[in-house]
Amino acid sequence: MSTLSRVSNTMPTSLSCIDLTVTGALDAATVLGIRQESAKAATDGPILVLLDVAAVTTVGASGVVGLLEVLHLLRARGGDLRLFGSSAALETTRLQAHLGQVTRIYGTREEAVDGGLGPGRARHLAPGFRWHRLFPRRRRTLGWS
Repeated sequence: MSTLSRVSNTMPTSLSCIDLTVTGALDAATVLGIRQESAKAATDGPILVLLDVAAVTTVGASGVVGLLEVLHLLRARGGDLRLFGSSAALETTRLQAHLGQVTRIYGTREEAVDGGLGPGRARHLAPGFRWHRLFPRRRRTLGWS
């Protein structure tokens, strides 16, 4: 059984934002609650939804698809969905489903609010993959070796 609860907003941003916390399983029912809360908040304009996923214990395929759908809807309206917190279940799912190319899970709420653009930090959605590092070339020498 999972629960979704609202958290009071303590940090100002350029977008108005709401804080949600997911506890338990991240599945279709939970994502439906996230979608309803986001849609309610987005009626006045673009919104930043901050989702605390630290207490997520299991992740279902319907939860991942639903989160991507909510992310798409919010971005289409000029808003964003940002996940933060440390969850082993969601980290495993993120790596398996290559979600790092779509969204990033921030370590803290403050990083999620500023989008990872704080002083001295660059925003990277996924670690850089370099094909030339996969099969490195041997150095060739001229003459005797």
